[in-house]
Amino acid sequence: MPDLSLRFDAHTEHFYSRQLAWLRDRALNDPFVGPVSVEIGSNRGKFLRELSGRDPERFYIGIEWRHKFVELAKEMFEKHGVANAITFRADANLAIPVLFDEGQLQELFVLFPDPWWKSRHRKRRIIQPAFLDILATKMPLGAMIWIRTDVGTLADDMREILDAHPCFEALPFEQFPVEPFPRTNREVTIIAKGLPIHPLYYRRVEA
Repeated sequence: MPDLSLRFDAHTEHFYSRQLAWLRDRALNDPFVGPVSVEIGSNRGKFLRELSGRDPERFYIGIEWRHKFVELAKEMFEKHGVANAITFRADANLAIPVLFDEGQLQELFVLFPDPWWKSRHRKRRIIQPAFLDILATKMPLGAMIWIRTDVGTLADDMREILDAHPCFEALPFEQFPVEPFPRTNREVTIIAKGLPIHPLYYRRVEA
């Protein structure tokens, strides 16, 4: 059971009160059971739909901020009879601490995230030291972070932050799986244009 006594700073509790109330209600009354895989920025749900067929015993969760994409994903899951995947609208920085128990998060997908180009917006990038601290409490040893981006400078920034964290270790290139998961629509487009993709694969290790 997640720690329902968890509280954020006063600013977050005030301005995100409705979202936090929904997340806490979900954690209390309809908690996720067993190991889960999470995609941050699940868009229209195509990736999750394809991924969910990989392991019918695993539950796949998409966290997406844009309401219209969440609704489109729900329609797709219903159309294709997907029973082991869900998507909802939330801030991942709030959802992951509230919804998941220690050691429950088996893998995290961050695929082609928004680079937030402007310097003053860099704090909005999902891979930050504080976020990795949260992940470290939710992931068991050996759990994976799967990241792909077509923005070289963003890849460098995320790699620097991940390399500096004691609980995560880069997967050696020679251990990269050939094709660990389906390609997103954006990835297909990038490959067709002949542009490079930067994979960053990290695993949870003992600090």
